Amino acid sequence: MTSWQQFRVVQRQRLIDERLAFSDGLRPLHQQALLKQLQALLDDLPTGIIGFYWPVRGEIDCRDFVCNLIKQGWQAALPKIIDRQGPLQFRQWGPESIMEAEVWQIPVPQNTGSVQPDVILVPLVGFDQQMHRLGNGGGFYDRTLASPSRPLSIGIGFEWMLLDSIQPQDHDIPMDWIVTEATIRPQQKQANK
Repeated sequence: MTSWQQFRVVQRQRLIDERLAFSDGLRPLHQQALLKQLQALLDDLPTGIIGFYWPVRGEIDCRDFVCNLIKQGWQAALPKIIDRQGPLQFRQWGPESIMEAEVWQIPVPQNTGSVQPDVILVPLVGFDQQMHRLGNGGGFYDRTLASPSRPLSIGIGFEWMLLDSIQPQDHDIPMDWIVTEATIRPQQKQANK
């Protein structure tokens, strides 16, 4: 294992442990503030298909938020792993979707077709100022964002997840935006437009 891989393993475990422990009265307040920031960002975008995730291991739960987006005219989709070395496929989702646990026991819609999201909400384990994301280590979001039909990516996490660097490699794709309870960070190319 290389030094950057070892670094990520240690940081990933530390941050996931902290995320799981972050369950006192501050978590709901931070999550509410984050979702308010996220709504402000999405209000400036045309409605379309938003990909999101089913929360695991203390990830921010945005399911109710996405249900409200559906009421605002958005469509929603959840990821499905088709190939462990490939990008994610997204399946249309709504509160009435029939769900079944698949890889890592994460529920996936079973009665809907695949769609191409315009925007995806990406869970953060950690992140840095260069908009790189430390995730769970499978590389699925990086492979999804490397595609020519790349959706707009919005990483969501708490401000305390900020690292000096994730020690990015060539395969790491920076987020277009990162939203925390404290701020909305645009990628540099976005900030300069």
